[in-house]
Amino acid sequence: MKRILSAMILLVALTTLATGCSSGPPMILESDIPAPPEMESRHSSNIDQRGGTLDGGKFTFRGPIADVVVFTNESVALFQEQGWKVIKRSVQPTKGDLVFRKGNREVELNFRAGQLNPSMSEATVIVRETAEPTPPPAAPSA
Repeated sequence: MKRILSAMILLVALTTLATGCSSGPPMILESDIPAPPEMESRHSSNIDQRGGTLDGGKFTFRGPIADVVVFTNESVALFQEQGWKVIKRSVQPTKGDLVFRKGNREVELNFRAGQLNPSMSEATVIVRETAEPTPPPAAPSA
């Protein structure tokens, strides 16, 4: 009985250590693409990952979106922290579409807040390669 209890305590401690020691926000497949804030992954398809770089895929998430503007700002901040550039930002009262670029990759984040139950809101992340790399920031003119 003591061994089982000791084993259970060790398992809980290791699980807590493994999840508690990760730094920063959750990333999709341990890449440089942030998962939507406070949302859980539900489905993934068409995954194209080479050498740790996620080049393609479609990922669906479900979780709370209490305020679309706050969710948008948090999402943009997460992507910018990873070096992504905002290409499109379209936000309406109950939904939004964001597009980010980095190098020759583009990420589209579409989300819809749950009208009756905000905790059942949905988001889709689509990752794809682009024909042209993201242009560097323009130098300030003199």
